[in-house]
Amino acid sequence: MKKALFVLSIVSIIFAACKKEDEVVAPTLVNGCTDSIANNYNELATVDDGSCIYGIVGLWTPTSVDVDSSMTTTIAGEVVQELDGELMTYSGSQTMTAEEAGFEGSIEFTAYGEAITLEDTSSYTYLNNVLTIIDEDEEMTFTCSVTSTSLSLTFEESMDTAFNEPSLIMLGFANGDITISSYFGQTINCSRNSVVNTNVSQRIRENNHSWFVKPKLDNSRIINKLKK
Repeated sequence: MKKALFVLSIVSIIFAACKKEDEVVAPTLVNGCTDSIANNYNELATVDDGSCIYGIVGLWTPTSVDVDSSMTTTIAGEVVQELDGELMTYSGSQTMTAEEAGFEGSIEFTAYGEAITLEDTSSYTYLNNVLTIIDEDEEMTFTCSVTSTSLSLTFEESMDTAFNEPSLIMLGFANGDITISSYFGQTINCSRNSVVNTNVSQRIRENNHSWFVKPKLDNSRIINKLKK
């Protein structure tokens, strides 16, 4: 009897051990950002939950440039399309390659607040998707959209001018009140480059061209035309 119980115990232990070996332990799932280049990368995460946040630090190559511009001129509250052969109101957009737009090479944003291109080196600040380039006491502000592979830098500027030209009444207008509204927008689209050029002498070259040249909106030509 004792021998039978002993054998039964051994069989039970062996059966239990085999059962434990057959059990599959489910892995622990940890949600988070699994992209190592993201600012909030979580090395413990096993499931990417779409929470990755990317910064602009790195090397970027321009791929295309989108440009939008418009001007609207009103006289006595009425939109004027053309006056004496001069276009007074227009709007248009254009997409160019980086080369067509005059953007050479790549741009590198360092972790130390430097924006380095083939042409020059500028200082920058970046906060809440707003990039401010500081170059020779002039600032340009861009709204940024950044992912793991792409960066878009959008610059916008507008100008509104209002004045009165009484002589326009002689041309049949109700009064001489004039408004001119101009707009310029430019978006530089870039792709992330995984290789950083460490040859500073090749990255920096002194000349008169820069990626970041603030456009000068000027309504004076139209103003002079209306005053004649």
